[in-house]
Amino acid sequence: MKEIVATQDLRIGMFVSELDRPWLESPFLIQGFLIADEDALEQVRQECRFVYVDRSRSAGDAWRSAPVEKADPSADRSAALSTFQVTPEARRRPLDFFALLRSLRSQSGSVATDPGTLEGGGAAPWFHRYPDASGVPPRGVAEGLQGESTNQAGASRPLIYDQRPGRATGSARDADELRSAPGGPAGMVYAQSVVPLEEEIVTTLPVVSRAHALLEQIARDVQSSLNPDLERLRGVVSEMVLSVARNPDALLWLVRLKQTDQYSYDHSLDVAAHVMIFGRALGLGEDSITSLGMAGMLQDVGKLRLPVRLLQKFGPLSPREYQIFKAHVDYSLQILAAAPHATPQILEIVARHHERCDGSGYPAGLRGEAIGLMAEVAGICDVYCAMTRERPYGEAASSQVALDVVRAGRGSSFSESTVDQFVQCIGLYPVGTLVELNSGEVAVVVAQNRIRRLKPRVMILLGPDKKPNAYPKTLDLLYDPPCATGEPYVISRALQPGSFGVEPSEFYLA
Repeated sequence: MKEIVATQDLRIGMFVSELDRPWLESPFLIQGFLIADEDALEQVRQECRFVYVDRSRSAGDAWRSAPVEKADPSADRSAALSTFQVTPEARRRPLDFFALLRSLRSQSGSVATDPGTLEGGGAAPWFHRYPDASGVPPRGVAEGLQGESTNQAGASRPLIYDQRPGRATGSARDADELRSAPGGPAGMVYAQSVVPLEEEIVTTLPVVSRAHALLEQIARDVQSSLNPDLERLRGVVSEMVLSVARNPDALLWLVRLKQTDQYSYDHSLDVAAHVMIFGRALGLGEDSITSLGMAGMLQDVGKLRLPVRLLQKFGPLSPREYQIFKAHVDYSLQILAAAPHATPQILEIVARHHERCDGSGYPAGLRGEAIGLMAEVAGICDVYCAMTRERPYGEAASSQVALDVVRAGRGSSFSESTVDQFVQCIGLYPVGTLVELNSGEVAVVVAQNRIRRLKPRVMILLGPDKKPNAYPKTLDLLYDPPCATGEPYVISRALQPGSFGVEPSEFYLA
């Protein structure tokens, strides 16, 4: 079983099975090797900050199971673990995901509003009644692409482009086959999770809580004309990078389904998670992924100096209002340039994340390669996250609608290769997506399958009659579990957020 180990904790005899960067970017000739002496140990420490160790292939003392991790002093994690222990024995058997969420809810004391009623009485905390749950496309889906073309022809083109000569297709089977091809599209890295989702959620939950608290503190500092504490933020982002390396679905579950009353904090953390996961999929190193995460957190800090009525305006901005809105990039740079620990790479990403490859972006109207991969990654994630999160003045779009809008800018707003790789990274059914199964049941996607993207792990919320399940069960579609008719479960379609009165964001229970 692989585990992640910081290089300062490595010992002679450990078998290194994976690095924190692609093998081709390292000096190591063999992909997987035993640390045989001090020279090899020192070389690994110089090249990497963490690696993956396979103890079953290690030698000597390193072969023995890892020591029991000391309890995290964080009160949030201690409370969660006190009611839901993830023991070595539990890792070997399927865990009740709903029991974990219910345990976390009991610790948080969160009470849902407008609950649905279960057949046997009691409330389904994730069920809401909406005036119209018919799945009408939400308003404002093109936020983040103001001033750019979102031509509707783009929405009809296939989501997946086969990069082999002479092929382009959008069928589900071809898309799945493309994702299953060894290595996938050029530049993509399919890193399998090394920690169970349930365990990583418990570990990462207090990190996400600290990130929200730090964003609030940064906002207070900026409003008080103080320099924000970027060093503390870097520490939290570094923990999030490690979480992405262990299991990216856990962080995505927490930040996508977290609902607070402050959209700007939610959006910043949402972007940070997506740029780190996308950077990981592209094979970027830990330092680059950390810079992306920091920039994702801070790229909109300048909006604190804009009028609130402008940020919350429903409908298109006037030309003058749009000019004022664009000034937030300059404000962000002014704030961060005066703060210690703001690296040139972070400042560059923040300065360019609204630039577009065809020159239609701002503030400098840069084109093509002048923007840089890191800033383009931040820009794509910013657009996608803005559309898929509910805002004070507009509803959330489905992930499919958001991907279509991003893809409509393929070859214009964004480079073709970066858009294709983003679609591959996000997948057709991202974590938190509501889906309807061939059984008629409604489920929420809990975790991705990194190779077979059409077969994620789901939690069934509604029965075939669309009534809430008192105790939702989870299914891993990769293993073709049978439904009531004996046919294997498959996803029939993705649903709009709020369809059938289901609000999956209520599953963030802390």
